[in-house]
Amino acid sequence: MSIDCINREPLDEFIKNNLKESRYIHSLGVEEMAVRLAEMHGADTDKAAFAGRYHDLAKNFDNETMDAYIRKYDLPEYLLGNNALAHSKVAAAILENEFGVDDEDVLNAVRYHTTARKDMSILEETIFVADVVEDNRTYSDLDYYQQLAYRDLDQACLEILEYTIRSLTTKGKEIDKDTLEARDWVLNKIKETENGK
Repeated sequence: MSIDCINREPLDEFIKNNLKESRYIHSLGVEEMAVRLAEMHGADTDKAAFAGRYHDLAKNFDNETMDAYIRKYDLPEYLLGNNALAHSKVAAAILENEFGVDDEDVLNAVRYHTTARKDMSILEETIFVADVVEDNRTYSDLDYYQQLAYRDLDQACLEILEYTIRSLTTKGKEIDKDTLEARDWVLNKIKETENGK
């Protein structure tokens, strides 16, 4: 079913009921930023708005609820007890199985908005970056990353991935292989673009 045909009222009700107020405001911010970036970089603005608004619909589930969804939709076991990684995969599964979303690009944009992955579409990159640079974020380098995202989506994607990898390494946390592959992929993409000029 095309996202144009999806009844948004139950979805909006779902995120209002399941997200903390700050996360709900963040989701609307990602929607707005995703549309802005989509317009600049040639992604579908309707899909960007949809994926942006609903990307975090599982973010505030408690461990028990998240793990129940992981089992219900037969998602990988390594996600159990790991809400930070699981919420994006669970959100995509809920959108697909409970709300009838079958647009693979939208589902992947939601599914990989935390880790990124190699061979991302423009929409996937848009949501990955918009999640980090939406206007409600409060970190000190926000303006820098926003300006970079407006100018060069690939470069913004690369710098966010490199920051994530450094941060996780410093904290002694495991880095998802999709994130490492995404970093290598976008780095090669940038090099190929530069060599093609």
